Amino acid sequence: MSTDRKTRAEAAQDTTDRLLAVARATFAAKGFADASLDAIAAEAGVTRGALHHHFGNKAGLFEAVLRRMDAEVGQELNAGWDPALPSWTAWRAAFHQYLDAVQRPDRLKLFFCDGPAVLGAAAFELMLDSGLSEIVEGLAEPEVRAALTTADAEALAVTLNGAVVNLAFWVADGDPGSDRLRRAHAMLDALFDGLTRGP
Repeated sequence: MSTDRKTRAEAAQDTTDRLLAVARATFAAKGFADASLDAIAAEAGVTRGALHHHFGNKAGLFEAVLRRMDAEVGQELNAGWDPALPSWTAWRAAFHQYLDAVQRPDRLKLFFCDGPAVLGAAAFELMLDSGLSEIVEGLAEPEVRAALTTADAEALAVTLNGAVVNLAFWVADGDPGSDRLRRAHAMLDALFDGLTRGP
C-alpha cells in the first residue's frame, strides 16, 4: 500500500516538474499575457484539468514558476559558498552572487517585469522573504557577529535582503548596457564596509 502511495506521489511530482519547466520556458519566451494554458498543458503532456488541479489558475502556475526559480537561485548560492572564507566575507560574496544570478535573461523577465505585473507586491515579498531565516541564523554566528558593528542579526538580515532585492529591481529597470549593475555592486560593498569593524 505504501509503495502505491509513493508511486502516485512520484507521478504527481513528475507532472508538477514538467508543467513548471514548460511554463517557465513559455512565460520567458512569450510573457505571461500571451502564454496559453492549453499550449502549456499540451506540451507538458497533461490535460488542462490536471494543470488546474496542480496550480489552480494561470497566476498560480506563474507564482509556482517564480518560487521554483527562486529556489534554483538559492541552490546556486549554496553551491558557490566557499567554506574556506571567513564567514562574513562569505556572506558578502553570497549577496554579490545573488545580484549577478538574478540578471539572467529569463529571471530578469519573470522576476522583475512580469512578476510585479501579475502578482503585485507579492512578487517582491517572495524574493524578500526567500532564505531570510537562514540569513538571520548565519549572521548570528559568533564569528560573523565579531566582524560586525551591529549585533542585531534579524534587523541586519532584513536590511541586507531588502537592499539587494531593491538593487536587483533597480538594475533590471535600467537601460540595456547601463552601468547600474556595477554601481549596485559598489553600493553593496559600501554598505558592507560600513557594517564591518575596523582592524
